[in-house]
Amino acid sequence: MLLLNAGPVQGLAAANSLSIGTVLTDNVNVLSLPKQGSSAITMLNKGEEFPLLSTFSGDSSNTIIHTVVSGNTLWKISNQYGISLNDLVTANKLYTTEIRIGQQLIIPQKYNLYTVMKDDTLWKIANKYGVSVNDIAKLNNLRSSNLEIGQILKIPDYYVQVQLLGGKTGWVKKSYLQIKTQVRIIMGWKYNGSSKNYTEQLNHPNLNVVSPRWYTLNNTGNFVTIATDSKYLQAAHSKGKKVWPLIGNKFDPILTDKVLSNAGNRQKLVSALKNSLVQTKSDGINVDFENIDPKNTKDFVLFITELKKALQPHGIKVSVDVTRENSDPFWSGSLDRKELGKIADYIIMMGYEEHWGGSPKAGSVASMPWTKQGVELLMEEVPSQKIVLAVPFFTREWITNLSTKKVKSIDRTMGEVEQIISSKGIDKIWDPTTQQNYVEFNTNGEMHQIWVEDQQSMRLRIDLAKQYNLGGVAAWYVGSETPDIWDVYHFNQ
Repeated sequence: MLLLNAGPVQGLAAANSLSIGTVLTDNVNVLSLPKQGSSAITMLNKGEEFPLLSTFSGDSSNTIIHTVVSGNTLWKISNQYGISLNDLVTANKLYTTEIRIGQQLIIPQKYNLYTVMKDDTLWKIANKYGVSVNDIAKLNNLRSSNLEIGQILKIPDYYVQVQLLGGKTGWVKKSYLQIKTQVRIIMGWKYNGSSKNYTEQLNHPNLNVVSPRWYTLNNTGNFVTIATDSKYLQAAHSKGKKVWPLIGNKFDPILTDKVLSNAGNRQKLVSALKNSLVQTKSDGINVDFENIDPKNTKDFVLFITELKKALQPHGIKVSVDVTRENSDPFWSGSLDRKELGKIADYIIMMGYEEHWGGSPKAGSVASMPWTKQGVELLMEEVPSQKIVLAVPFFTREWITNLSTKKVKSIDRTMGEVEQIISSKGIDKIWDPTTQQNYVEFNTNGEMHQIWVEDQQSMRLRIDLAKQYNLGGVAAWYVGSETPDIWDVYHFNQ
């Protein structure tokens, strides 16, 4: 199988993108080591995609000899090395299926074939295929670097390390994959601002996706209230930003049940959304349905399936927001993350609300250990390149009455927190447990606590997304951050 569009994978793409391998054939074994015959970890099917971590020559430039042992059959040997029985028979010029202990069999390997053209050099050819000059020379028994026009060269088929579900890794022959580059999402939700603010936000150079709230579930007609803004979309496109309008369900489980549980109602909603998105030339949609009744778990998957099918011919991406896994059946248990991850282009994990507004206990909005564990749990069911980590551009000021011990909270933007710290003349203290800065002060019989979201906490979240090869990050919400956040809210080197 000739892989014409794949360049070097070692070193991967730039930091703001991912190298993704798409399986071209059915039933591809993922091996534990870059070596034919090593144990198979799992099997991938045609169309499955996973991030590529590195390449390795392995045994791709060596002749592999298998010595027959007791219990071996040709079928078992071909299965062990992931080759066809016919290829094994042909390579060894066998006229019978009978083999004997101690017999040595050549294990055939796949190679790309290249015909040398004018001005070709070994270096140019090696660079074209992302392999080493030495491996080409070794595989073709070349004694010099001189090439002849028309000469046929075998190009070694390297092993590629792929990241699997659950953070596991394995190795696949490069020829089984089509390799592409996926630009990481750096998204910001549009909320709580003026038209002027929204226009100014489009000037952030690192931002490549914006999500305005244009659609809201309702109880009549096509079951959606539409409030598009063509001027904003045109301005965003002129700045090179993709636009993924958001549709929300008002956190209303009864309304959501009415729409999702009825095939006709779902179709009306899907049709209305498709027509609006196509008409406005939107690039995607962000589905933010929260507080869903668990009885609608499958209905929600059906809705996303039908929405994706309607939008795919138009190249419109579908992203779905999910909460970080928790014990609440409505806010978490009603989301079939695994099935949603198979359908949607992106799954956005809302990596905040560890301690929510109204929580009886003060604490971080999103401590790093809590966030990291949430990502790891999601990676058990969703490929990492589809996961977008939503980060908080906000925090909460927790106020505890020292007499009654009652707790209340106030949502605070990053800017408001900096003003509080400055006006009180207090210093931020690093909290190793949450891995964030922390401030505390007492006034009028009350204790005030803030787990600070700032440049340090944001850098750790970006590093987490890089470490786990996530598809990107999304901020709730643009306009609530301090200006220095943009120095770290990106994937560039």
